[in-house]
Amino acid sequence: MRAPSTSANLGSGFDVVAVAHDAYFAEAYVRVGHGCGVYTKFRGFDPGGDNTVKRAFAHLFERLGRCWEVEVEVDNRIPVARGLGSSGAASVAALAAFLREAGLKTDLRVVVEAAGLGEAAAAGSPHFDNVAAAALGGAVVIASTQPLEVVRFTPRLTFVVGVPDVPPVPEKTKLMRSVLPREVPFKTYVAQLARVSALVAGLATSDPRLVAVGMTDEVVEPARAPYVHGYARVRRYAMEAGALAVAISGAGPSIIVLVDEKHSDAVKAAVARAYAEEGLQAEVKVASIARGALENIY
Repeated sequence: MRAPSTSANLGSGFDVVAVAHDAYFAEAYVRVGHGCGVYTKFRGFDPGGDNTVKRAFAHLFERLGRCWEVEVEVDNRIPVARGLGSSGAASVAALAAFLREAGLKTDLRVVVEAAGLGEAAAAGSPHFDNVAAAALGGAVVIASTQPLEVVRFTPRLTFVVGVPDVPPVPEKTKLMRSVLPREVPFKTYVAQLARVSALVAGLATSDPRLVAVGMTDEVVEPARAPYVHGYARVRRYAMEAGALAVAISGAGPSIIVLVDEKHSDAVKAAVARAYAEEGLQAEVKVASIARGALENIY
C-alpha cells in the first residue's frame, strides 16, 4: 500500500490542518501470520526498533482487542525530517496494507488514531494532522482530538514544494515547538481565528484565494522562520513569480507554496533559484492534492 507525503499547518492551521500531495510517497508490504508480534524492516533510513510503525500497530491491536503476527517492510521515499510527514505516511501505509491483507475493516478514525498515537515515537507526542491526511487524502481538519473527529475535503489545488538538503536537526519537532510564543495579544488571536476560518472555507470550497488568506500567519511562522533555511528568500522570490501564498511545511525545513497552475513552472524556477542563491542544494517539485492510503481499501 502507498501513502502520500503531507504538509501540515498551512500557515494559520497549526496542528489542525494538513494536505496530502503527490510530491513523494511511502510504500509498505505486509505479511500476516498466525502468531502475535510486529516485525519491521525499512529500506533506506531505519528509525530503529522503537518506531512509529510498531507503536501504531500496538495501538491498533489494543483497539481491535486482538494481536496478529505482522511482518512489515517499508520503502519510504519521503525525505526524512523535512516536514513532509514521512513517519506518519510509513505508519499509515503499513496499517492500510495490514487491513487489506487481513481482510479487516474498521472505523477510519481507529486507524488514524492509532497512527497518530504512534507519532510519539518520532515527534515526542501524538499528532493527527499528517496521518489523517496520509490516510484519508485531500485536505483534513482535526475538529477534535478527544474524541478524534476529522473533517475531510477534496480541493483542487496546486503547490510547489521546496525541500532543502540540510543536515537533520536533532529533536527538530521539539525545538520548533519550544520557540513558539506562549501568549498572543487578543487582537492577534482574533485575526488568527479569521485566517483559520478562511483557510478551512477555502479548502471546503476549493477556493485558492481563501486558502491563500489562511496561509498568512503572524503567530507560528514568524517564530519558526529564522530556523528554516532560506525561508525569507524563497518566500520573496516565490511571491514575485506569482505565488498565491507561502508556508513552512509542518515543522520544516521544507516549504509549501500555493500557486495557480499557470504560474507553477515560474514559481518552481524561482524557488530553485532562491535556494541556489542561499548556497543550498534543494529538490523542488510541482505537486497536486493526492489520494489517501485508506481510499484504496474502503
